Amino acid sequence: MTTPLQTVLHRAAALALGIGALASGSALAESTYGYASSGTGTVTATARVNLSVTIPKLILLRVGSANTVVDTLSWTSTYSIPATPTVPVAGNNTAVSWDANAPTVTAGTQPTALSVTAWTNAGAGTINCSVATWSPATGGPLNSNFTITSTGTLPHPGANLGACASTSFPSNSLASSTWAYQLGGTPSAWTAGAYSTVVTYTATGV
Repeated sequence: MTTPLQTVLHRAAALALGIGALASGSALAESTYGYASSGTGTVTATARVNLSVTIPKLILLRVGSANTVVDTLSWTSTYSIPATPTVPVAGNNTAVSWDANAPTVTAGTQPTALSVTAWTNAGAGTINCSVATWSPATGGPLNSNFTITSTGTLPHPGANLGACASTSFPSNSLASSTWAYQLGGTPSAWTAGAYSTVVTYTATGV
């Protein structure tokens, strides 16, 4: 005969075993039985186990250098004074053979292209871009003066920075390109100054 104290102890032991199984990471399945009092025929017992797999979502984007380095692409306009022609050098009161025609101006040397890579295991990945307000805000080149040529499997989101749009790349497939930034426009119409802005690229996985 089981005493009340023994019953309590048995239940406590069973509870402890259950908690121990959960703490150790063991899965607990259901239990059933089949019974035929006649001792004949077929009996069955089934037990089910639920399986669950979670795949974390990850997206990666690299434009230029790795880690926290932000690359700076720089242009310095060049001038040529006619008629010789003469390329100006730093200084004041420098004599020059100027024929009184306007100087010619170019945007400057185009910088090296940037390597760009993206990856995601989301259903689809997209990249879009945005350009912050220039400092100074006026007088220099326009966003549309910067065209970007893409070579590879990852197009730039927009043919120029004045038309920033969105570009997509496939899931679980490394997408990479080189983006070459070229400054055009009309440099002879720009006011002297040091102009700067920031282009932000955002990769999104959905």
